[in-house]
Amino acid sequence: MKTQELDIQGLRWDALPSMRNGAESVVVPMPTTDLVHIVYHGELPFAHGRYGLHRGLEDHLTFLGPLHKKARGYFIDCRTGSPTLHKKVAIEFAPDATRTLVIPCGVAHGFDGLEEIYTINAFRAFLPPPQYLMTDKNPWATGTDIINFPYSTADEALPEVEVNTYPASENFYELLSEMQRATLGKLDYEFPHTEDMVDADGKVHTLLIKKTLSPKQHVAEWEAIADIEGLGWKKHLLVWSNDVAGYAALTDNGPIQIIGHGERHYMTDAYGIHLEWEDRLTFVGPSQQRATIRFIDCRKGSPSEGKEVTHEFSPSALRMLIIPPGVAHAFEGLERIFTINRPYRRSGDPDRFEPGHDVLDWPLDKRPAPSFDIAPPREFPLSYYRALTEAQRGYLALQTEQVSTPAVLLVRDDDGSTKRVALRHIAPASG
Repeated sequence: MKTQELDIQGLRWDALPSMRNGAESVVVPMPTTDLVHIVYHGELPFAHGRYGLHRGLEDHLTFLGPLHKKARGYFIDCRTGSPTLHKKVAIEFAPDATRTLVIPCGVAHGFDGLEEIYTINAFRAFLPPPQYLMTDKNPWATGTDIINFPYSTADEALPEVEVNTYPASENFYELLSEMQRATLGKLDYEFPHTEDMVDADGKVHTLLIKKTLSPKQHVAEWEAIADIEGLGWKKHLLVWSNDVAGYAALTDNGPIQIIGHGERHYMTDAYGIHLEWEDRLTFVGPSQQRATIRFIDCRKGSPSEGKEVTHEFSPSALRMLIIPPGVAHAFEGLERIFTINRPYRRSGDPDRFEPGHDVLDWPLDKRPAPSFDIAPPREFPLSYYRALTEAQRGYLALQTEQVSTPAVLLVRDDDGSTKRVALRHIAPASG
């Protein structure tokens, strides 16, 4: 299945290219430099209870959660002039990291049964006519692009809206990321919702309602791990919609990978060591589950060079794990957990780097651990990440068979020189 249409014009499931490592583990690349949101819903029964409608944001939703879980979506086309205007569609679906639900601007939607499910929203933005953008006639802003109405709304009272039709440029997403970096960390209220109120004169007013954050919604900005420099948990930029739900904004420029680790006990068979990239890992899954990470500082000259640390954690969409280049890491207990990685390049020559080959694999019990010279950090421009994502899109478009991500080993050749060898195999098809 590449695309599955859903009876409302433009409403559809799109397949995402993926790679498999073994029978259950799946890797889903998302080659984009644009702003992406991780939406969390808590673990108690969750239902929106009302429709939400966007004029200028087209949602691209990938649902992550237990394979047995079922959720329901409800949709109404509210676009002026649409051939499916006010058509209603209801679907039941299970979470699946290898497909995304596209909800066009102007299609109202609500979901039930999203508890235990996390949503990746790689939304697309559409702008009003250019002549309105820089005037007081501009009817649209991303932060308030939401119209809510009850599920019980009568057919004759359903809204009908003009939607934005001009696709936003790359610069728009860059500016939006900058804006969220500057503002989201300072929010002390939940994401607003709208309600209509009729005053004594019969005039309808739309109210924007905000609620102040509770103490339990505040998260530590940084939590270091065991005195290994640069290793620790960093708070995401968060927007809450209630006590348990909201979204985390991923505003970095690098491409994203989603890794599903399956349902059976999961552990890596080797340490992974990046020499040029910093991992930025968000783990989502059952909040009571405990997973384990083993670290070794393999940075030559580091104050903690050679130090080994074992760290336990539970998955949370509220923060990401920062693993600097040269810090080896190995995981255990990631079954039922999804890892979302948006890595950040720290050093190296971009012209010689092939994605997926930056990681070295080191046997778990082999000692002494290796030691590497890590280049001083440098910044890579947005143009580099854009070129990288374009190359990844091209690679994924040409891929004709599922292959695993490579294992990169250090080996010695006949003259004693150390070489890197990347091993990749055709992965077994799912099912």
